[in-house]
Amino acid sequence: MIWQPLAMAERLPVSPKADELQDLLDEASRNNPELKAARDEWKAAQKRVPQASALPDPTVGYSFMGPSFIETVNGPIDNNYEFEQMIPFPGKLVGRRHVAKAEAMAAQSRMKAVERNIIFKVSEAYYDLVTTQKTIVLVKEIKSALKEEEAALRARYEANKADQSEFVKIQMSISDTIERLFMLEQQRDTLEALLQSLLNRPSPVEVKTLDLHLPAVNLSLQDILYQARQNRPQLKESEAMAQKSEYALNLAKLENAPDFSIGFQYSQIGVGNSTSPNAGRDAWMIPVKITLPIWQNRIGSAVEEAHANLDASRQQLQQTQNFTDYEVKAAYYRFVTAQKIVSLYENAFIPQAQIMTGSDEAGYEAGPTGVVFFVSSRVNLFNIQIAYYESLANALKELAALQREAGTDLISGLQLSAAGTLSNLQ
Repeated sequence: MIWQPLAMAERLPVSPKADELQDLLDEASRNNPELKAARDEWKAAQKRVPQASALPDPTVGYSFMGPSFIETVNGPIDNNYEFEQMIPFPGKLVGRRHVAKAEAMAAQSRMKAVERNIIFKVSEAYYDLVTTQKTIVLVKEIKSALKEEEAALRARYEANKADQSEFVKIQMSISDTIERLFMLEQQRDTLEALLQSLLNRPSPVEVKTLDLHLPAVNLSLQDILYQARQNRPQLKESEAMAQKSEYALNLAKLENAPDFSIGFQYSQIGVGNSTSPNAGRDAWMIPVKITLPIWQNRIGSAVEEAHANLDASRQQLQQTQNFTDYEVKAAYYRFVTAQKIVSLYENAFIPQAQIMTGSDEAGYEAGPTGVVFFVSSRVNLFNIQIAYYESLANALKELAALQREAGTDLISGLQLSAAGTLSNLQ
């Protein structure tokens, strides 16, 4: 019977779900400890905003008069009650609120950066795991083909029609293939454990082997750079910190303005020896105070510190903008190159290997081509298919990296197709 490469759907188990990766990403979003910690830090930063703009706690007091009491015109003071509220200079509370809001925005951006990184890590591990599982299946087929060659060579060797060296070489190739399977199985188990860690599951994650689909990205480099400048979390964090430094500088300058306090005091007057018509009548007063911001060694140094922090945050923002452009460009060029390599396999390597295998198969059936050359041709096609899977997974990982650097989804979603895009392999 003439040998034919099996279709991918026949060779590999296919999941009925086309959104397996999205399910894993959703699970990671719910359960990943690093992401949950970043969200909690953002929530904590949000709770600091109302604290920063709240008035200081008022004070209340009570004075108990000793034996040497104070005598007033209306009589002696028996008890004294007081209340006082400090009121910062107008603008200080608003400035503190702005500083706290900027810190909350920075915390939100850090949380989004962690989220984008988790999406990348889960996607990368998933693509590697699917590719490893596909490779295991193909390496097993290589082993099967080599076993067929070994059986043919054994018969020829026993009939004294083949050299012992040829027989030993094929056995060594089988041993190398078995070692390769061991390493691939180890890699599969490691990737399952990695996904388990990222998803915070109690047991290893097993995924079904879907054929991967590389979606088209119809955005130019300039479009992606624009998206990154609008959405990249690291850039948003630097912008928020620069804003915070501006608010902090304005707040430091406001320390030159005085704060106020207003209070209320109520005194209980006892009956003494006074002959005043108001004898024994209680008294009250409203004290008003202001602070005197005279210590310029403190205030001036704080303003200079705020100036330095603002300059530093602006320089950091500029560096983040520069690094954003670099990271996006580097990821974009890697992705474009990975796309070209995938296309090269689809349009050159695989068709050429199929033609060679078909030619060797026809020769084998007709008689001139020996089993060694035919099996070698089959093994070569399997290895090219494996290399194709690896290049496809690498392109998908580079796309995930590009979306991480851009800080946003550049496509509607990575689709995993059960039918696959490998029809040219069938």
